[in-house]
Amino acid sequence: MIEPDKNQNAIVARELPPLAAGLVHEVRNPLAAIHLHLQLLESYIGQVRDPELREKMQGKARVIKTEIMNLNQTLQDFLRMLREERVEKQIGDLNTAVREVIELLEPQARQEHIDLAFRPGELGSNTVFEPTFVKQILVNLILNSVQAFEKAKQQADKRIFVETGMEGKNAFFRVRDNGPGISPEVQARIFEPFFSTKEEGSGLGLSLVQKMTGEMGGDVRVSSVPDEGAEFTIVLGRTGLQ
Repeated sequence: MIEPDKNQNAIVARELPPLAAGLVHEVRNPLAAIHLHLQLLESYIGQVRDPELREKMQGKARVIKTEIMNLNQTLQDFLRMLREERVEKQIGDLNTAVREVIELLEPQARQEHIDLAFRPGELGSNTVFEPTFVKQILVNLILNSVQAFEKAKQQADKRIFVETGMEGKNAFFRVRDNGPGISPEVQARIFEPFFSTKEEGSGLGLSLVQKMTGEMGGDVRVSSVPDEGAEFTIVLGRTGLQ
């Protein structure tokens, strides 16, 4: 049996952050160009005479701009995690952060004939979390549920339910769907980097979800029964200041 080369592993571990930084740089260049052309497009939209059409186009442009900014923030967060920098948690309204994601993704869910619902819980005023991480985690989990329904195209009643609440002194948010569920074999590996059951998946989504949750001092719980749906619960760390 060939033993792993520990020196080679150390080289890979040392070189990965610079390689990742280079990749982020290569992504940011076209992203900046897209943003520039979007700004030009917005000026052209202002010249559209039909007010109803102009309003619709402006709405779509706002969504594109929001996603560009979110992607740029995600790249920054990715670099920060590679460098093992601690996140700056804030006191805020978790329900507001969740609701913003729901409003962003609801049109896509509706287009796929999926009912995306949110039930905010009572959280108090001292929820401590990293807003960008929470939003990125939610986007990952909700889009995973949306994509899971592709395996159940004939299913008539498609639902994704998001809720927030408290477990003792800790706040949580949960994403539950009634899709095809996750097999025990896949559940055992879903947080592995680069593991994916999708043909075009990167396998990084749930790995980053786990990483971001850990950075906030939280925990990820998964519950699923094949053909009965899946449930992901993110329990945050300490919610109040002493």
